[in-house]
Amino acid sequence: MSVELQRPPMAVFHFPGIHPGMSYLAPRPGWVLRQVEGAAVRLFAESDEPTVRDMQRSAIERQERRLLTTVMEINASPVVLENAQFRNAFGMIDGRIWLNGAAGNRMRNKFDQQNTEEWRQGRLVSAFRRGRKEAALPLPVWKDRAADLPVAIELKNGFNYYHFTTETLGCLASFVQDDGDQPINLHLPQDNLRGFLTGFIEAVFPRSAPRVRFVSSACRYDRVRALYSHQHYLYQVEDPRVQAAVNQPGVDPRWNTLRSEAPYRKAVAMASYDSSLRLLREHALRRVPRKLVEKMPRLVWMGRDEGGAARLRGLSGQARLMAGLGERGFHCVAFEHLSPLEQIAQMQAADILVAPHGAGLANMTYAKPGALVIEIGTRQTQMHRWGDFLPCAHVSRCRYDTVFADIAGVSRAGEVPPMSEGHMGIHIGKRATRRILALVDDALAGLPAQASAV
Repeated sequence: MSVELQRPPMAVFHFPGIHPGMSYLAPRPGWVLRQVEGAAVRLFAESDEPTVRDMQRSAIERQERRLLTTVMEINASPVVLENAQFRNAFGMIDGRIWLNGAAGNRMRNKFDQQNTEEWRQGRLVSAFRRGRKEAALPLPVWKDRAADLPVAIELKNGFNYYHFTTETLGCLASFVQDDGDQPINLHLPQDNLRGFLTGFIEAVFPRSAPRVRFVSSACRYDRVRALYSHQHYLYQVEDPRVQAAVNQPGVDPRWNTLRSEAPYRKAVAMASYDSSLRLLREHALRRVPRKLVEKMPRLVWMGRDEGGAARLRGLSGQARLMAGLGERGFHCVAFEHLSPLEQIAQMQAADILVAPHGAGLANMTYAKPGALVIEIGTRQTQMHRWGDFLPCAHVSRCRYDTVFADIAGVSRAGEVPPMSEGHMGIHIGKRATRRILALVDDALAGLPAQASAV
């Protein structure tokens, strides 16, 4: 059954404080948004093609202007939903779409795609304005016993490491103290699971792992526990706790202009992370023995096993870079050959990590503060994917550099394939190689001599 997205917005979306069906688990959260220290972020245009390089530089200027200078943590709080349905990786309350975190954002994007007319978008803006004006606060707190209720969590799919790590895995942290035996249902569109999902759940949340179920069919609940990210709440409700946070001295004033349109949501997403991602990091680091961290290399090239289930993207022109990194003591590490705890330990050990763009960069979540992570991207990733990993960088407080190189096999500036054709390979030319090695040398100058030791 499809969801009719061209109905009036108040009939499509659940608005907290106007529509019933969502209650906090006690205690009610005391904060929604709070200022935190984030990552140090830099971007470099290093295509070997002058025209492409100019385009990269122009895009960097726009990206840097869009970046909010204040990083915020957004509270993700346990709630009880009534008359709820979960299917296709999103939830509904009383037949209305629950705007919850990344799953809610995907449904907002679908709504916008089907409601492009100006009058329909105007109707949506009016709905959010009404929500902010009329929401009854504070939201209710669940007064009955909740431990006997199952848990429902959204999972975009069963094969993407980035979405699993940044959106779903950390949600389990809010239920680890639950001693009940109720299932924790991860709702995804299709039963297409990769082994790393269960591996990470068992490694990071061993007590909860036996209760986790992967559910690909639609499921209705009279009552169910879930985790509510306040991302969309920022635009739906005029909460004095939000206003107090954004009006703190030194906060970027653009935080005081929160709106529901896509550019504003993107800016917020690039300057924030959910508390569930922080809890994931904290739980994961507690599970890793210090001795395991000490055994890992401190200078790392994140390799990729392009065989098996991995999607072939490929690199070209990397010989000079690999030789230069080798001379500086770097080790090539294929993370998919490591156990979950070894992957986390490797990120904690690394002083410098260099990696082509890919889902493995979600492991920045586990990097140590101040570590340097260098992503190698292209004009394609710059246009369509840059910013996705910023929450991972912010939660670890690492240094995050992106060097935009060239697209493998694309010779003309205007030939940037859309993401619908998949990620294209990376060609690491002379300029990108020089820049990466210069960044590495600068970082090495500030490290103790034993940094290259295993």
